Amino acid sequence: MANTLTALVPVLFSAAQEVSGEPFGVIRAINAQFDHRGVAKGDTVTVPVAPTLSASDFTPAASSTAGADATATSVGVAITASKKVSWHLTGEQIRSLDNGGNSAEWARQLVAQGMRTLRNAAEADACAAIKQGASRAVGTAGTTPFGSDINLIADVRKAMADNGAPLADLQLCIDTSAGVNLRKLGIIQQAYQAGNDAERRSGDLLRQFGFSITESAGISTHTKGTGASYVTSGATAPGVRDVALVTGTGTVLAGDVVTFAADAANKYVVNTGVTAPGTISLGRPGARATIATANAMTIGNNYQPNMAFERNAVVGILRPPMMPVNPTMEQLTISDDAGMSYLLVQIAQYGQLTWELHLAWGFKVVQGEHVMLVMG
Repeated sequence: MANTLTALVPVLFSAAQEVSGEPFGVIRAINAQFDHRGVAKGDTVTVPVAPTLSASDFTPAASSTAGADATATSVGVAITASKKVSWHLTGEQIRSLDNGGNSAEWARQLVAQGMRTLRNAAEADACAAIKQGASRAVGTAGTTPFGSDINLIADVRKAMADNGAPLADLQLCIDTSAGVNLRKLGIIQQAYQAGNDAERRSGDLLRQFGFSITESAGISTHTKGTGASYVTSGATAPGVRDVALVTGTGTVLAGDVVTFAADAANKYVVNTGVTAPGTISLGRPGARATIATANAMTIGNNYQPNMAFERNAVVGILRPPMMPVNPTMEQLTISDDAGMSYLLVQIAQYGQLTWELHLAWGFKVVQGEHVMLVMG
């Protein structure tokens, strides 16, 4: 298909155009591994996970003591996506751009737009993985949080503390609707309440209750399953994740938020769903109270999954894919300002050049008990 360059003829083309970019706070907030080494879709990459260290008192002495043990663990993260964006130019089109002295700027903008497209796709996959691997949820489905206060941040911190999550590197990733609600609060806008006017001046959200707060354009509405009239088959003890369901119909989806008649205080996130009566798996650590047999389960409404987690609870791999050597292809690994490495390929064809920009990725929740949802 021919390119349409009407808007890019030299006399009209503006080399000063800025490429838009949506917020991608989730990838910045997780334990993301960026590397130039190529991978293939389906590969499993082993990622070391450092332990959380605790502080201790310093006491002067004649000799030093050995440092605390720090045993790293590892987790396998599957590469689930390998995507590309591509474009081409004929010889005449390249000459037209060269005549205006703008071919380099045109290429720069195309690469930047390609990075934007791939980064947004990876961000959306990261959000989906976190949602489906979360433990429990707070807030009200359908109601954007922080409309009048930041109490939900305190609520989600309590839920994480109850699960034993480390509280040293907490992350809260929210959509822009929740972000605008936060920025409208008096405790953010009023310097005498906030302690300073830094947030109002910069627009950047500062830490609240230990959470670093970022925004993400990858958060999308979760549409609940069609399940109805399900009841439990057998009792579920505290700490057990699997819950057998009978009598009902319809789907229970991963990411659905469910409650039980015997435990209405806890909103559980389903990690593994069903399409008919069967066994669902709740997010770790499982049930918080005994759920008796023949207990009714209710699936909550559709919601926006804002996410709270400890950084090392979620691991992401983002790397360029492997590409074999080919005499008609030139390859270059390039990085964006976030550190993600992409593979740029130029392919010589019959009377034209084709460019491709590649990125492969995979995400995994490795400690679901340290991941919560703040529903909106």
